Amino acid sequence: MHVIKQRKKIVLTEAQKQMYASEKLMNFRWVAKMAATYSPYILSPEDIADQKLFTELAEIGQFTELAYTNAVPVEFLFKNLDLLMNSKFPLEGYNALHGSVLVSEFFGRVAHLHGYVAYRPKTKQLVVATSGTSTAIQAIQDLRTLWHRHKSRRGFVHSGFWQLYKGIRPFILEGIRKGFKEHEDIEELVITGHSMGAAVSYILLLDQILVSNEIIPADLPIKLAAFGAPRPGDDNLSRYYQELIGSYRSKYGDAAFSEHLVKAYNDGVPALPPLFLGYRHFTQSPLYYDHMRLYHIPPSDCEYTLFHVDAEKSLEYPRGGHNYYNGRDQEMLLRRLGWLEKSLTKGDTHWQETYLERVKKHSR
Repeated sequence: MHVIKQRKKIVLTEAQKQMYASEKLMNFRWVAKMAATYSPYILSPEDIADQKLFTELAEIGQFTELAYTNAVPVEFLFKNLDLLMNSKFPLEGYNALHGSVLVSEFFGRVAHLHGYVAYRPKTKQLVVATSGTSTAIQAIQDLRTLWHRHKSRRGFVHSGFWQLYKGIRPFILEGIRKGFKEHEDIEELVITGHSMGAAVSYILLLDQILVSNEIIPADLPIKLAAFGAPRPGDDNLSRYYQELIGSYRSKYGDAAFSEHLVKAYNDGVPALPPLFLGYRHFTQSPLYYDHMRLYHIPPSDCEYTLFHVDAEKSLEYPRGGHNYYNGRDQEMLLRRLGWLEKSLTKGDTHWQETYLERVKKHSR
């Protein structure tokens, strides 16, 4: 039995105090306190995931986070990657984006949900990234927790997530087809999303990718990277999803499909909608991100949201929360993109200088 070490009270640095004072987005720490439960299983060093997996998911997470941009067109960002990855610019540290090519950008017919499809030449991956909740009208869809019978007749899905998915489905499928047409050396399809976007990603797999090979080459490996996902459906639909995965792997091999649901310390979103309403997660062996480490969660505890960890904690993002996955402050990205938007809308040909002036102003 592991014993949790007593830790001293964390004293925030001045930079951390400023970081938390700058928060504007919901981080759902209060939901974690009110609705989430701790597993009796204590994660130990034996449960730590391989560093290679941590790095891989952190890189995919860069594409995931970029889907949140409503302020600046993704096309502009991809055309100016080299510049925008410089120090103090919005994509500083987002090195996995280097050399990537935008295939398509889309806004859904329901609540204007944003997403895009991109090609990564370095890894030969086609990435489908869907944004999480970024507007009030999208938040309303999150709250529509009434059941909708899935077309498979094998269970029920969250009605709000289903409507959001239907609104972007034709654009996603068109983007995937275009990606395979334009890039013949694709070796893996990556489906990714954060928060609501992660739930929509599950529904995409359930509705199209795992049940039909009409839009992707046969036996092409598929990878799901879901960060901070809420529960998308009921227990019956979860079992159906697992059956589809089993069938896909039986047909094309165990490596043909890999799924990674990452929960995080102090993030209450994976506890929603609550279990007592009948909702369940679909991934049976999730991961847990805690202070710069990634842990494997045993299948028996897959529905728990929070875990005690028997290990020393990194102090980089000590409070955890919904927008601090993969060792990054996602709010900083969105703040910088907002400053970039204001610099571009003035039509100033020297927008780089204008942007840096804004950064300087907000850093005082």
